[in-house]
Amino acid sequence: MKQNRAVKAKEYETKYGNIPLDYKERLEYLYDSLNINEKKGNEILNQRDMMLGSLYYTDFKIILYEQPEGTPRPRFRLINRKNIGQAAMNNGQFVHVYSINAKDDQVFIQRLLGNDLIQLDQFIYTPCEVYFNAYFKTPSAYSQKDTYLAELGLHRPLTKPDWDNIGKKYSDMFNGNIWIDDTLVVDGKVSKFYSILPRVEITVRYLNMLYNKYQYNNVKNRMESDTIQYFGGDNNGL
Repeated sequence: MKQNRAVKAKEYETKYGNIPLDYKERLEYLYDSLNINEKKGNEILNQRDMMLGSLYYTDFKIILYEQPEGTPRPRFRLINRKNIGQAAMNNGQFVHVYSINAKDDQVFIQRLLGNDLIQLDQFIYTPCEVYFNAYFKTPSAYSQKDTYLAELGLHRPLTKPDWDNIGKKYSDMFNGNIWIDDTLVVDGKVSKFYSILPRVEITVRYLNMLYNKYQYNNVKNRMESDTIQYFGGDNNGL
């Protein structure tokens, strides 16, 4: 049964009510609760400095010359007498949920990879930042002045698709092609603009290795490669 907000708020207070809201106070609380002494504190600072000196991001950019789109609502395929046999063999799932054009989008990215239009040093499995600039066709009703101002980025669309649907559509296109899946995205932004040349400009920044062994264990079962690198691992010389 789904909990209401009052119940969830009470549970949250029980679990986390003693943790300080202020960031500095929270660090002090953590220092005390973890029983960190001077030696361990220095180890933490040294580890931080080593990470800052060893971890770096690589950027690549893709421009898709198309009218920006959002993720369509999922469709449901109900089972009838003609397809019940197939559904029965599919682990008893009698309602099939699918996304329109998802397969086409995957094939499209695969084709770009195959034609070397997207060049990557590796299949991405590390934390990513992704930034989408979606340029919608400038309204034909715009005056000369407004059309030019729109190209300068001073007129912005207030129309659908929603910004989050844009991010989801183009992130989903990369799943299994560019990166493992979009759970790798730790930061991102979607910006909507007008232009006489509709397009979607996508910038991906990915880390050179995972942060730690915990992330390595989380990723390794989703990767066919055994060359996964993580900070502090035997395979990265640290």
